[in-house]
Amino acid sequence: MTSIAKADGLHGWTALWAQVDAHMRFCNAHAARTVVLLPFFQLQAVAKVSAAKFWQAGFLPRLETTKSWQQRIALFTPDALDLSFDAALDALRARLWLSKSGLQDKQAVLVPALVETAQQLGGLAAAVPPSERAAWADKMRPVVAAGFGAGLEFAAYEAAVARIALEWAAASRYASDALFEGALRDIDALIVVRGVQRNALTASLAARVGERTLFVDLPQGEPGILALHAARDAEDEAQSAAACVMAHLAAGRVPVALPAIDRLVTRRISAMLMAQGVLLRDETGWKLSTTRAGANLMSMLRAAHPDASPDEQLDWLKHTCASPAAVQRLEHVLRKQNSASAVIESAQDAIEFIVNDAAVRPHEVTKTLSSSRPLAAWLDALKLALQSSGQWDALQRDAAGEQVLSALHLQSDAAQVIVQSDASRMSLPELSQWVQTALEGASFKAPAMQGEARVVILPLAQLAARPFAALVMAGCDESHLPLAPEPQGWWSLGQREALGLPSRELLAQEQQTAWQRAMQMPCVDVLWRGCEGEQLLQRSPLLQAWQLNHAGQEGVDARVSHTVQAMPVTQPAPSAAALAQTLRFSASSYQDVRTCPYRFFALRLLGLQEAQELDAELSKRDFGSWLHAVLSDFHQTRPREADAVQDAELLDSCAARIAKEWFGQDAGFIPFAAAWPQVRGSYLLWLQKHEALGWRFESSELDARLEVQGVAIQGRLDRVDVLAGSGGAAHMVIDYKTENSSSLQRRVKEPLEDTQLVFYAALLGKENVKAAYLGLAEKEAKVVEQAQVNEALPLLLDGLVDDARRIAAGHGLPAMGEGVVCEYCAARGLCRKDFWVEGQRA
Repeated sequence: MTSIAKADGLHGWTALWAQVDAHMRFCNAHAARTVVLLPFFQLQAVAKVSAAKFWQAGFLPRLETTKSWQQRIALFTPDALDLSFDAALDALRARLWLSKSGLQDKQAVLVPALVETAQQLGGLAAAVPPSERAAWADKMRPVVAAGFGAGLEFAAYEAAVARIALEWAAASRYASDALFEGALRDIDALIVVRGVQRNALTASLAARVGERTLFVDLPQGEPGILALHAARDAEDEAQSAAACVMAHLAAGRVPVALPAIDRLVTRRISAMLMAQGVLLRDETGWKLSTTRAGANLMSMLRAAHPDASPDEQLDWLKHTCASPAAVQRLEHVLRKQNSASAVIESAQDAIEFIVNDAAVRPHEVTKTLSSSRPLAAWLDALKLALQSSGQWDALQRDAAGEQVLSALHLQSDAAQVIVQSDASRMSLPELSQWVQTALEGASFKAPAMQGEARVVILPLAQLAARPFAALVMAGCDESHLPLAPEPQGWWSLGQREALGLPSRELLAQEQQTAWQRAMQMPCVDVLWRGCEGEQLLQRSPLLQAWQLNHAGQEGVDARVSHTVQAMPVTQPAPSAAALAQTLRFSASSYQDVRTCPYRFFALRLLGLQEAQELDAELSKRDFGSWLHAVLSDFHQTRPREADAVQDAELLDSCAARIAKEWFGQDAGFIPFAAAWPQVRGSYLLWLQKHEALGWRFESSELDARLEVQGVAIQGRLDRVDVLAGSGGAAHMVIDYKTENSSSLQRRVKEPLEDTQLVFYAALLGKENVKAAYLGLAEKEAKVVEQAQVNEALPLLLDGLVDDARRIAAGHGLPAMGEGVVCEYCAARGLCRKDFWVEGQRA
């Protein structure tokens, strides 16, 4: 076996072919029986052109990759238990292997891990000649058995997955077997062109050929012109990168390479370039699960689940051929929480799919996906359901949709060898997981555009020796381009070394080599962002190390500035004089008047509201409402003379009954149920101290109304207590809160700003009133009293009357909110505060 470095005095591909020619003469090899193994197939075109120039007459050596060589010899079809490196089929095979190993009850958890591990070991097994594979497996068994912790359940499952993966990989046949079983005997010489990444199969083939093998390196060049671009965030980085590409194209530097270092930013760049009509070719692709076609299919499976939420059902209907108007009407009805069930059912019945002149109801489609069955039956049912809903035609018309159907083998019988097995019987959740695994494991490759691509998206490792005129590398920060990629799998360092898997050091070396090859492009633009969310980012260590020995210049922002005529909006200040006769103020609505009159106008007078979530999770607000109801019921049913034990039992009983009525079996209530014992204990302890001071419960959830100088106010008081022995002269208004005590202290700090307690005190209509918040969010229930409630009460009422009269007189209601008031305001999109003329941020 011979290894020859770059020949002196020769450059580029000419030097490489000179080495090949010399080796052919040394081996007395005919060109037709000489194979040049390239590291990746994209090099074949440029290699063929350069080889034709070198050998202007006569035969050229055969230019192959290991994959093209295999395919040229024979078409390989894996058997039922063979590794296929097809995510969908291997997920089915993994179920069979787990079933044979007695782990069928753990399939949902172990299938993804087994597929990943088996495919990783399969790449190693494929590099071993078939006759030596059994011996290889014997050698690897103790290696695989070592390294997993003893006595831990999860480690036992990891060990089982590793063991099964090894047996699976060792028992499989591979397409590479044809190379070992005859192809090597038919060649006179083998030339291995080394790329950036290590290839176990190539190394094994070279070892079999022996002295007739020559290793050569890809052509290299000198470092190009480096331009550095620091961006603020991902969007700024994507825009700058797209502008760099456009500048290179305008200067005639074609084609431009765009490495897919950060897939999200790369997709954003490609979208901007396509919008400018730039022809692109994507050699990397992206997961089918992230495509719209993938979401289209998964929406049906989610909607078919018995516990599907209304949002999931609506999401599916929007992907079907159902009438958009009917779907919109159904959504409108569902969002009305107080709608009668008959109305909702009527709206649902209005949805139907018209397929082949036949009307099909949605529930009829989802019903066909309800029972457990073998995968063969599932595939038939899934295809029929997609056809019935009109999704099948939409998927077939879409490039990504065609690849989704192909990945699931819905258009072929490739899965039939496996799906007949009993191990392929699945429930709907298991089918959904299998589909998700298949889509995660398959990549969408956009169809080639007509014409020659001007921009090529490709892996960083496949830049070497390709004729690009310029390179734009976005995502060169420490997070997306680290010194070494994270090794795959859960193998220990010793296991990786024994198995022949790349170590972190080797991965770092390959990453550095890929970077160095990238820097040899004629013009290089390197971009990185300074932050991602709240996380600050540094430049990639590869870039920092390169700058120590190589000069780089600050890149020019290639984005073109456009002057856009400003069209600011004036601050809205509508009049509500026409609605003055219907004015009714509650504590919260009057708080809106004071914080932002426009908010009061939009949300209170016009009644505009945000659309409610159909299946929103239980929130702290739900817990607070439930707590109000529990405490009200407790005090209204509590005996006059009750001890601490009876109080705790009664409070628990009220809590359990109301929780069942309100939330049923909703799992979202579990965290609140877990917190309840602490809340109950702290409340009863406070109640004992409170009653020791002479206070007694008088009423709860009291609806109160009052008219002040012709202005109506109303509200519901959480609780009113009376001081024993005062003859009813002393009262306390208590408002329950699930906020922390520091937040409540801020509420009462300025009595004239604390609208709620003062408002409630006014509604009670008593002269001697105390008002306080009772905080129940902490370990200890705390009372936060508004000490100046009686002094603030007349001032508040005077202000309320004055505001009501001004509204009735037609004064404007401007949008004057600030801070948190605007952060969470539903009317912000109406007031258009971000686009005002004066003093507002653009």
